[in-house]
Amino acid sequence: MRAVYVCVCNGVTDRDIQRAVDEGCDSLESLASRTGCGSTCGCCREYAAEAITQARTQSRGLGLPIAA
Repeated sequence: MRAVYVCVCNGVTDRDIQRAVDEGCDSLESLASRTGCGSTCGCCREYAAEAITQARTQSRGLGLPIAA
């Protein structure tokens, strides 16, 4: 699957956001600080917020126990 640019101004992709969330980013402010996403023109902030929510969901997975 190809990466999708969320913030064109700073070259931030959905994969970059996933990685940032995996490393502890939990808000637009922390994402902007880490990646620059949303800090230039701001047009991507709404989609970036959605991408953070999706990344959190993917990070948690299904939450099912793993059988040994």
